[in-house]
Amino acid sequence: MHLILAVTTTSTSTAATTVTITSNTCTSGWTGVTVFTVCTSCPNINSYQQYTYTYVAIGTQTRISFALREDVGFFALDDISVRSNSAPTVELLTNGGFEGGSYSPWIYCNPSGSSYAGEIERTSNNFYYSGTTYAAHSGNYYYVDGAVGKADYITQKFASTIGTTYTISFWLFNKGSSSNSDVRIILSV
Repeated sequence: MHLILAVTTTSTSTAATTVTITSNTCTSGWTGVTVFTVCTSCPNINSYQQYTYTYVAIGTQTRISFALREDVGFFALDDISVRSNSAPTVELLTNGGFEGGSYSPWIYCNPSGSSYAGEIERTSNNFYYSGTTYAAHSGNYYYVDGAVGKADYITQKFASTIGTTYTISFWLFNKGSSSNSDVRIILSV
């Protein structure tokens, strides 16, 4: 049995693609869509890894969504943060570490009814998969997701200023296969 421990490895990327996405019940009406692909055919991430991206706002309110799919295994996601580069000490998301023990104000959506869909998990619940007991990166709660077949989504809106650069960061762990898995961050207005 292994317990997930935090590390401070940082992976940074600023490449984004503005795209049109196929509308489903989760994405209906989204415009100005930017997608950051964290990984496709995601390898195992044997301890939490921090990912950091920058985004230039195109609206006065921005929607951030995480779309996760892991056909064999589970992702753990924790400590999601969005901060303006002009005010880097001000956190713009609420409950980015899921410490409220619920989704609120995140909105969860599973448009395809995928099994093993995402849920908020408490470290003390000892969620276990493939020889590993999952844990929060920090605090007591984290989001765990093993959506099979198609991605499910968690979404939250934050106030933004057009033309302002924002730094998005989060911690991710993955125990699963390297096929039929992916993580994407979707920003839209």
